[in-house]
Amino acid sequence: MAKRTLLVLNRKSAARSDLRSAVRPLEKELGIRVCIPWSGKDLKKTLREAVGDGVTRIIAGGGDGTLNSVASAVLNLKTKSPVSLGLVPLGTANDFARSYGDKGLDLATSVRVAASGDARPIDVGYINGSPFVNVASGGFGAMITATTPKEMKKRLGGLAYTLFGLARLSDAKSVPAKISIDDQDPYDVSISAIAIANNRYAGGGFDVAPEAEVSDGLLDLSVLSTERLMPENLPFGRLPDISDPKDGVVQRSRLRSMVLETSQPFHMNLDGEPMIDQRFEVSIKPNALNFVFPSGR
Repeated sequence: MAKRTLLVLNRKSAARSDLRSAVRPLEKELGIRVCIPWSGKDLKKTLREAVGDGVTRIIAGGGDGTLNSVASAVLNLKTKSPVSLGLVPLGTANDFARSYGDKGLDLATSVRVAASGDARPIDVGYINGSPFVNVASGGFGAMITATTPKEMKKRLGGLAYTLFGLARLSDAKSVPAKISIDDQDPYDVSISAIAIANNRYAGGGFDVAPEAEVSDGLLDLSVLSTERLMPENLPFGRLPDISDPKDGVVQRSRLRSMVLETSQPFHMNLDGEPMIDQRFEVSIKPNALNFVFPSGR
């Protein structure tokens, strides 16, 4: 069988013995070849050459960050050949795959579905021209993710974020900002945390956007403003209704475009990829990718 499927792995995932055991019996049957790019530039070059050689299905093997990198490279391909994207969840959180019931516990099934399942179009979000498939989040958590030292992460794994976050709790302050949704007049908001979601889960299983759907042409915005819980901001004798989409602690909106301007440099995290700026232009491109849902949905 011609190898028309390319499985893209990072070095950490490629070293997993359970993954090798899952992939080897399927390589010939499903026409899979494996690559381990050593850089983003190498990834783009590898994908261009693979598509030119007849590959029509590209599988991201990894977590949400790997999915973002591979999806970005696929979106940058300048080809008229039909190319679809699959996912084998191999990360720590696997938030995107979690939405479809695949937690990476049965890798052989994940590989088979990613290689042979039917693809459907999904939307892609953009912030300042950079794409995200799952969720873009911002605030204190995104700052900790971006600034935790690499050596600390290497030695402690996920615990590094917790310890580094505790050490920098004094920086966990709300940021004054302005938000304009779908070209409407901007409004003032104080942001403790923000999620701009194309899909439901982020941060290791937190359901940040319960109504998000990757094929509806909309992004789901959640803004957490802890200042609303300060005693001086509460009506006498009444707590805010946290379920209220406009007046609650978490304000929710659905949108096609948005401009966020912050009073100071602000950390955002796009599927694990860090960004820092004070002006964020947000948009969505409907049906931008042909994608195989992890559960075969």
